[in-house]
Amino acid sequence: MGAAAQQPAFIIFSDLSKIGPSLTELRARGLAVLAVSQRQGSAMVQKGIELLGTPGHPFADLDEVSLRDATDISGIADQASRWARQYDVRGVLVNAEVYVDAGQVVSDMLGLPNPGWRASTVCRNKLLQRRYLDRWSPTSVLVTAPEEGVADRARAALLAAEYDGPFPVAIKPLDRESSIGVRVVEDREALIDAVAGLQAGSRLLVEERVTGREYNVDTLVGDGKPIVTLLTQKGTNEDSTEFFVELIHTTPPANLDERETALITEAQLGVVERLEFENGYAHAEYRITDDGRVVLMEIAARAPGDGCLHLYHLSTGSPIEPVLIDIAMGRPAQYPAHFRRRARQVYFEHTPGTLRDVKAEGLEGITPRWLADTTGIWPELAAADEHAPATVHELFVIKPRGFRLERLTESSNRAVTAIFDVPADGDIDAEEARVRRAVTIETEPAAG
Repeated sequence: MGAAAQQPAFIIFSDLSKIGPSLTELRARGLAVLAVSQRQGSAMVQKGIELLGTPGHPFADLDEVSLRDATDISGIADQASRWARQYDVRGVLVNAEVYVDAGQVVSDMLGLPNPGWRASTVCRNKLLQRRYLDRWSPTSVLVTAPEEGVADRARAALLAAEYDGPFPVAIKPLDRESSIGVRVVEDREALIDAVAGLQAGSRLLVEERVTGREYNVDTLVGDGKPIVTLLTQKGTNEDSTEFFVELIHTTPPANLDERETALITEAQLGVVERLEFENGYAHAEYRITDDGRVVLMEIAARAPGDGCLHLYHLSTGSPIEPVLIDIAMGRPAQYPAHFRRRARQVYFEHTPGTLRDVKAEGLEGITPRWLADTTGIWPELAAADEHAPATVHELFVIKPRGFRLERLTESSNRAVTAIFDVPADGDIDAEEARVRRAVTIETEPAAG
């Protein structure tokens, strides 16, 4: 048996742009890093693919990369089996939503820790989440367009009539990821319009529009037992548009009391138990209504996106990636539940048009980092001392200069983001206001 066949290795499913902290940890453990990522995608994804194999770049630490569409489960499973013959594969970690199904197959095939079939399957399907987790879910119905299409408005009205609850409602296409296509419709006529626009055979989840404060609720699970549950306050553009684009994350929340935290945590642990979650990261989103009802919005069997893992690192002082890797390798794991600072990420709104420049005035030591033009990877951040003053860590531009910026109707339209933190008793809102005053995004409107 050759030396390569004995080398311990780890398979990670991830967008290349978000692989940095996990890559560093895996290499520090002496593991060969075998990555599965998408063939195409955002400007950051494309830049990352362009830089694969570049000496001196973090991607040079990737031992092997397989660029495969997430739907190619057979191809991914075959690649993983070949890797398993060449390496001693010790764990599998999924950091990208589209690869949850493939990751479950590969980890189960190789006999490695994983979320479990029920958790992986239900978390990948908005309708199954509502039916399996109805105790915590809003009222909803499934509208399916006929194979021959909706045909006319009368047929659309008939289909829309399947929902007989109150308005407004949220509509969620079942064939799209994350918040893409999710929006609010105010009345039945608007719902009929939405149904009339469905493609043949497509499906739409129509559900009660739940209002209230929203939170990421993240539970790390090892061997079927919850290790820790962490909450992050969320902010979207729903108050000014009909969309739900996430624009603000705050860890820990600045608008919850102990009783509300306990209610949300209790709901999350009930959901994790119902899903028979075995190993990994249960990433859910909840709202708490004005009358105190806790409602599940959605749940995923993978870590959150955006800069949420950075926020946990900054607020607790401990990176979370080593814990995820321990869980994936079947090792004992723990993570602090105590927050020592409060961290926030904001995405800036912009005027649609061609991106010309991003400026920051008055943020000492901070200049915009054009990731989509340079490295194609989100860099790691260093946690500040517990008692350090308010600190702006980074200002990232994740679209290339000259990119055409669109209205913020989905998360892929976001272009500029800042990450900062304050002491636990500091004023995070005041620091946000300071950062917003300092940052200017310059766009050139389209001609005509």
